[in-house]
Formats: sequence, C-alpha cells, structure tokens
Amino acid sequence: MLLFQAVLLAHGGLTTLGANTFSMAIAGPFVSFGVYRLCRALKVNKLAAVFLAACLGDLFTYCVTSFQLALAYPGEGFSQSLLLFMSVFSLTQIPLAIIEGLLTAVVVLGLEAWAKPELRDLGYLEGA
Repeated sequence: MLLFQAVLLAHGGLTTLGANTFSMAIAGPFVSFGVYRLCRALKVNKLAAVFLAACLGDLFTYCVTSFQLALAYPGEGFSQSLLLFMSVFSLTQIPLAIIEGLLTAVVVLGLEAWAKPELRDLGYLEGA
C-alpha cells in the first residue's frame, strides 16, 4: 500500500517511503497492539478495546509523522514546527481516527458473528 501511494499517488514519493513505513507500519501498529493488550488486561470491553486500539494507533501514526516533519522542516524551531504539524493533522485526523475506530469495531462484530471457529482457533475467542 505504501509503495502504491508513493509511486502512483505521489503521496510523498519514493524518498519518503522509509518515514511512511516507520510511522504507518511500525509505530501505529505497535501502539494499537499495546493499547488493545492494556485494555484487555484492565478488563475493558472487547469492542471498546478494539475501538481504542484502532483510534489511538491511527492518531499516534500522525503524531510520529508530525515529529518526522518537524525534524525535516524545523522553521522557527522544532517544538513550534511540531505543534504546527500536529494542529494541522488534528483537523482531519481526529474525526478520521474516530471513524476508523468505529469501523474496525463493526468489522470485528461481523467477524465474531460469521467466523467464530476461525477466531477460536486463533485464540481470539474463548469457549463456545
């Protein structure tokens, strides 16, 4: 997907492929996994945990991207640039992160309804 964005959509081009890979394929998923595991350890409802993991992982991806952009374009200083990039991203990414969290929870509900044996085999569902 990242290669598709870089080559065909001019979404940063090939020169930003490493930065995009780190923020979208490493940082975001690790935060999502950590949030989900933490929520489950705290006995948070499974769907709420899925929502929070998807939402916060998405937001963290853009926090990392803001950090990367602030390093590349410090302008009037790193912290000023970081604040600027985070505020620009927040306008679009907070609503999108909420939508992504809701959509992910709906997909998980669907999977739980139609793929119980497979989810049980993966260890996601317990019991019957």
